[in-house]
Amino acid sequence: MSKVRTSFTALPKAGRKTLKRDRPPAYPEHPRAEHDWRIARLRHAMHRDGIDVLLFARNPNVFYVTGTRFVFVRTDAPRGLAPQSTAILTADDLIYCQRFGPFDTDEVAIDTTWADTFEFYDDEEHLPAILRDNGVRNGQRIGTEWGAGLCVGINPIKFQNLIGRIESETGASILDGTAAMKKAMAVKSQYEIEHMRVAVAAAAAAMEKTFEIVAPGMNALDISRKTRMFMLEAGADTVTHSQVLIEDGSPRLGSCDAVDRNIGKGYFHMDIGCTYRRYGSDIHRGIFLGRQPTSGERKLYDCRVGVSELMDKSNAPGVPVDDVLAEVERYVSECGCEIPKKNGLVFAGHSIGLETYQGPSLASSASQPEFQNENGSFIFERGMMFTYEIPIRLPGLNGFFNIEDDVVVTENGVENMNSTLTRDLRVRL
Repeated sequence: MSKVRTSFTALPKAGRKTLKRDRPPAYPEHPRAEHDWRIARLRHAMHRDGIDVLLFARNPNVFYVTGTRFVFVRTDAPRGLAPQSTAILTADDLIYCQRFGPFDTDEVAIDTTWADTFEFYDDEEHLPAILRDNGVRNGQRIGTEWGAGLCVGINPIKFQNLIGRIESETGASILDGTAAMKKAMAVKSQYEIEHMRVAVAAAAAAMEKTFEIVAPGMNALDISRKTRMFMLEAGADTVTHSQVLIEDGSPRLGSCDAVDRNIGKGYFHMDIGCTYRRYGSDIHRGIFLGRQPTSGERKLYDCRVGVSELMDKSNAPGVPVDDVLAEVERYVSECGCEIPKKNGLVFAGHSIGLETYQGPSLASSASQPEFQNENGSFIFERGMMFTYEIPIRLPGLNGFFNIEDDVVVTENGVENMNSTLTRDLRVRL
């Protein structure tokens, strides 16, 4: 069945302003070489996937491709009528688009991005004309990450209308370009890795300082606040999370922010993270307070450490993730432990960088089709970054031990970026 196109009337030029770059940026987020590296990777992904244009709407993606320091492009959660940004990448141009705001000037975009063309407008409904004016034509394919549940500051009815107008007025078709974007962004540049080192080092230093002061009777909320300050003092720009957990016989509050209660004796552990220039860390460690671990707890802890050591050696360029997960499963079984699965699949960690859980993850190829190669496998590449986060259990024992490290894939395996934190079992009586 042929696709029925609806006719729309294009908006006039009023409410829209087009500018061309007339000077280098005064305050670029990253060097020109880094920008060129990112654009080359994205255009390679476009060519591979048969995409003519990439249209970025998610704030983290707009930041990645342009480097803009526009304050509303911080998280993927626009509020109300806050001005939003988009970016359009064609075969020969990068167009930065921004909705007018009552206090904004052109310099914000021109002086902080490497884009060559700028489109300012009072409504996203100018996008069809902007695309057409920048060479998008009949039969081309526009890849975007727009889709169900995505927060782009446009109500659903207007969103569907906009998609229809883009296809009607340009003759191009909108398709899901998420895979092209994610594959390109999965491999980090040396610039990105160095930013991650700062964020990871700040989290690791804060964890160490927290373990020096924590004791039974302290308030969990107060501990969380202290750890947040430690991360900022160690060089972080922002704190993403500072979770306090304790295994003391009471119900364990899993993925929960710190609550106003005193901690007791038992296994005290924290999951914390921070960012440096938008790149984030995520680490987890624990310590036994006021009591020794049981023999079962030691057995489970040793198994968890062994899994991290195994992945250090196994996660290397060219290796399929499924082979690594099979090795991990065999090792855990030999230790007398087990790995809880979701839908029959093993999860051993997630990606880190500009976003967490963006992908790829340390999970089966079947669970992440956007990262599969022509043979249906997800293969490690140098420059990919992950956390180790695998919930190993020992039958008959409540709880688990998360020894979460942030790693980057290198030529010969992985580099543990928070290696200053020991994996040894800690006890303070």
